[in-house]
Amino acid sequence: MQTSSRLLLCASRAARRPRLLPGVPPPTPVPSPDSPPNSALLLFCLSTGLVDSLTFAVSGVWCAFVTGTTVQLGMDLPSLFTELGIIKSSTSWPTAVTYFTNSSTAERAAALGGFVFGGFLGPRLPRWVSPARSSALQSALLAGAGALALVDPTAIYMPHPIWTLGMISTSMSLQAVLVQSLKTPYATSVAWTSVWLSAVAPSGPTARWKRMAGLAALMGGAGIGALVVHFGKEEGAGDEHSDESRQVTLRRMGWGLVGAAAIKAAVGVIFWRRGRSGRIQL
Repeated sequence: MQTSSRLLLCASRAARRPRLLPGVPPPTPVPSPDSPPNSALLLFCLSTGLVDSLTFAVSGVWCAFVTGTTVQLGMDLPSLFTELGIIKSSTSWPTAVTYFTNSSTAERAAALGGFVFGGFLGPRLPRWVSPARSSALQSALLAGAGALALVDPTAIYMPHPIWTLGMISTSMSLQAVLVQSLKTPYATSVAWTSVWLSAVAPSGPTARWKRMAGLAALMGGAGIGALVVHFGKEEGAGDEHSDESRQVTLRRMGWGLVGAAAIKAAVGVIFWRRGRSGRIQL
């Protein structure tokens, strides 16, 4: 009885399989109607390169490539503990805390903490937070960080580095969570080491093309960030580390972040229009 039922099941499965003529290639699979738009994903990659080039130029901190930030933070710990011990032995804990919050280590910790916070928050957002709304939230965080950088036109250092870098990293982490959930060849759009490996690994031409396009968009964004920071500065006109030069660089970083926010807003519009057409969840 069981043997006959298995034979009937196998026969029914074989009947449902499409029969291919000899020498005829199998049909190309049709893309899923709810696949994310490539233009939006490439703009995400562009914003990654732009944002990280700006933050690294001003503070030496990566807000999207947090592997580098993690290594930098680990390199800071030995000297930080030594300096804090010396300060604590001669002054008080409030002084030591103030010293830490004004150090580059605190900036890197804020960037890493913001990224971890975004990674924790992203998968737990309500279901009504669609890709369009997530992109809008990311854009608002970058715009807020740009406003903090521009709040004091006479500042030579980032006015509120912990909040600024934390907001930027949270935005980039939310982007990573969103792109990862879409399951595309662009990986997370912020972590690119594995994408380099995947780009040269055996795979279909479409996936390889998308990975190479994402890498090109990333480098293009970094190039735009370098132009934002350095364009128009005359060679030999002054010390790169002078107060005036730092003021100009900081203001340009702020406006660059506003531009990155506009890019993410454009991504939100793309997702929104795709949602209205019914091809992706609105």
